Order: sequence, then structure tokens, then C-alpha cells
Amino acid sequence: MTRKIKLVIILGVMIALLVVGWFAGTRLTVKQYDVTSTKIEKEIKLVQLSDLHFSEFGENNSKLVAKVEELKPDVIAITGDLFDEQGDSVPKSLVKQLTKIAPVYFSPGNHEYDVKDAYEDDYKLFLKEAGVINLEDKTATIDVNGQKFQMSGLRSSAKLTFDYPYYEEGLAEIKKQQDPAYYQVLLSHMPDYFELYVASDFNLTLSGHTHGGIIRIPYTNIGAIAPGPQRLILPKYVYGEHTKNGKKMIISAGLGAGSFHQKAFPRLGNPYEIVEVIIRPK
Repeated sequence: MTRKIKLVIILGVMIALLVVGWFAGTRLTVKQYDVTSTKIEKEIKLVQLSDLHFSEFGENNSKLVAKVEELKPDVIAITGDLFDEQGDSVPKSLVKQLTKIAPVYFSPGNHEYDVKDAYEDDYKLFLKEAGVINLEDKTATIDVNGQKFQMSGLRSSAKLTFDYPYYEEGLAEIKKQQDPAYYQVLLSHMPDYFELYVASDFNLTLSGHTHGGIIRIPYTNIGAIAPGPQRLILPKYVYGEHTKNGKKMIISAGLGAGSFHQKAFPRLGNPYEIVEVIIRPK
């Protein structure tokens, strides 16, 4: 085999991998996780949506809404970057449809803080009027068919470098509202502080922000980059399920490609996803 033929074969394989990776990155999928706890006596089905970034799947997000509806969730959790500088028509329309399916709980992401004036003056009021529970540094006790558990939401920040005191302050505020007898779920946009979430005794943390690592080896948790605070190549907390001291964190690959400048980087091998978490008795 000549060198020229070898180069053509290598180039062909690379192009094929890019095409397959790009195709995989354009799909809308459902990723299911099962977790168990002795604090749970009746099954809870929770659907997580994260990092919408003005994305639409079908007209008026009809495909996204239909998939969520098919899952028949007890609770819908939105873990940040629902709103950003691209506008509010798409997220507002989606929220109005989601609240007809199940109770919706929200915690903010860094992009809510990028548009902080609009978030404070408009979006917070919209969420309240739409029936969404905003859990920013708050805890809610939720009853699903007689099964009570608590869900909290942690503040976020437009700052994309580590700021432990800022997040510790939010967690301390949340701890005042918690009852340790209940199963504890935390909605926190940033997965980077997993050790803090474990130390604060959250049984399950739902995060987003990393967009699955942008480029990911299919069917693995290996993503190429994290858009801060980790800012690492092949970061540790970028996608999937992580466990530490019996506590779990699930990181969603999310629904968007980011804001304008981030859309220059296509998602490869990294489908858009809805996360379904089934919490079962142990």
C-alpha cells in the first residue's frame, strides 16, 4: 500500500468520524439514571432540563415538550441558563408549556447573572406568574404521591473562576431550611463544587453548565473542555454520573450550544439531552 493511499484512508476515516460525531451531536435524546435511597419509600420520577440557550427542537419546541410529556415526570427541574442575552421568547414559551405537564422548579445559571437586570426585573416575576418555583438559595418540601423529599437550588454567578466563599454562603443559607430526615436534592448549575455539595449532605445534585464537554467520546463521560471554573482539558466534572461518599451528582449535557460566540464550536459525539432520574426505595 502506497503512502498516498494510506493518507487517503486516514483522511477518509477522519472525515467519517467527524460526520458521525456531528450527526450524534444534533440529536435530542433522553438519558436515564436510577438512584436508590433508604429515605425513599415510593418512587419519584424527576426530569431535568438544562442550558436551553434559545434552542428549539421543532416549532415552538414541540419535539422537546412531547418527549418530556411522554416521560410523565412527577417533577421538572431546570438547572440554569434558561435565559441569556439571545432573548426571552423561546424560554418563556417553553416554560408555559412545561408547567402544564408537572410542577417546575428552577435554579439560575451563570447566564441568568449575565443578564442580571432582566433576570431581576423581568424573568423572576415571569417565572413566579407562570407557576415555576424559583429555588435560588431556597429549599422546598415536595410531596409526590405521599412521598416527601426536599429540593434546593443554589445561586450561581457570571464569574467563571473558583469562588468557594460565595457558594459556601449560599449553601449555608440553604442548610438553615433543610430537614435531614428527608432525601435531599440540590439543583446547582455549576458541577465544579461537587465536594462542597457532598460535605453539605445532598443525596443527589443535578448540574449542567459544561454542555457535556462540547466534544465527547460517544457513550463515555469523557468530554474535551469545561467552560469554567475548571477550564481544563478533559475535566473531571463534565458529564454523567459521579459518586463520592455515597452522594451522587448527575451532569446534563444540556439542550443548547451556548450563546452567540459559543455556537462557533459544534457539539461532536455529544447529543442534546433530557435527563430522567428515577429515585427508588433501597
